Amino acid sequence: MSRVDDGIAIKLLWELLLCIVIAGLVAIGCGYGVCRFGNYYVEKTFDNQEFNRSFQGKYMTDLQEYVKREKINASDISKLEDWAAENSYVYFSVYLNNKVIYNSDYVYTDDVYVEDEELSVQSELINSDYFYELELYDGTITSVDMFCYDYIEYGNYVIAISVAVGIVIFLVVFTRFIGRKVAYIHQLESELRILEAGDLEYPISVKGKDELGSLARGIDQMRLSVMENILKEQKALQANKNLVTAMSHDLRTPLTTLTGYLELLNMEDDIEEDKFKHYLELSLDKTREIKELSDELFEYFLVYGEDQRKIDVTEVPVIELVADLIENRFLSLEEEGYVIEADNTLGDDTGNCVVNPQYMKRVLNNILSNLEKYADKDYPIRVSTRVDEMLQIKVTNAISTSRQPHESTKIGLITCERIMKLHGGKFLYAEEEGKFSVTIMIPMAEK
Repeated sequence: MSRVDDGIAIKLLWELLLCIVIAGLVAIGCGYGVCRFGNYYVEKTFDNQEFNRSFQGKYMTDLQEYVKREKINASDISKLEDWAAENSYVYFSVYLNNKVIYNSDYVYTDDVYVEDEELSVQSELINSDYFYELELYDGTITSVDMFCYDYIEYGNYVIAISVAVGIVIFLVVFTRFIGRKVAYIHQLESELRILEAGDLEYPISVKGKDELGSLARGIDQMRLSVMENILKEQKALQANKNLVTAMSHDLRTPLTTLTGYLELLNMEDDIEEDKFKHYLELSLDKTREIKELSDELFEYFLVYGEDQRKIDVTEVPVIELVADLIENRFLSLEEEGYVIEADNTLGDDTGNCVVNPQYMKRVLNNILSNLEKYADKDYPIRVSTRVDEMLQIKVTNAISTSRQPHESTKIGLITCERIMKLHGGKFLYAEEEGKFSVTIMIPMAEK
């Protein structure tokens, strides 16, 4: 059981890991989609000239105040680097006489502007209508080309939102999976408590084809098996009860008769010898009948006590078993006046069957005993044998109508049926139109 539990735990762990991977991929995909859409929306909304103009005026006012405060002239224009560093979302260039004297994307050393090789010196300003005037500390008027990309800050918000969306989706997918599993486990626990209370009619819910579903299916099959076993036990107990009741009736009849004969013998002091022997013979007959019934009952409960245990079996050649049955055991019936017709076409190479000799002897003796009691001597007893997956021995006879009628409990046949079941074979009997047939099916040994 512990191995089964470990196997289920390992499989559930793999399912959990797979769920984490799937939830992670879904979360990443959704987060990436939100990020792409957010960046597209931000750029489309804010990355344009009109939006820039709304912010440029504010930055130019601040830049002008900075120039006045720091007393910046054309000779020390590189001091604007500090302001550019504080306003990281602003790009601007300062022009004097149509030449760039400062660019926020370039480096200044010892107050000298180091011009990049790719920087082009323009003879005239392009789109000068969008330029702003910047008055230096000494009164020099310069032109400023400014571009604001504050919307980049919104991109950071987009990333944060995307990450948050991804985390939420991951948690939703993951908890949904875990929630369903946990809810199903709680449901199984509740149903097991119902079964534990004794209500085996309550079905176990089987959901899905995963490990929990297989476990629930196994529990439900176990429930059905327990119910089936209980039903079989109840039927067996009822059958035993009926059998004991019938046997009590069968025993009571000869016991009553025997008691009557003995009382007659006891009451008569001077009884004739012939009459005495007659009553004594009748008493002995009833004693034998009682012994026969008690032996059958003992044999039944002896076999019933095996309780489905496997009995010890040995391999016996089929030809020997059939020969012993037909040539030896039925020989006694021929001596009593019965006619035996045998149909035995089995060869020496038929193989072996598996039997318990002691129990098989009981089956054959029971069949012979029934033939002696009920078979009609005017009709032959037919014995046929054949092999078809199992060795089949069939005995058919006509039921005598001249015998004294006797209500049989069929305890001998029930005992034979149970013995053959313990062998893994079958015992079939049928009675119709004045004929009675018995079929013994014995398992064959593997070749």
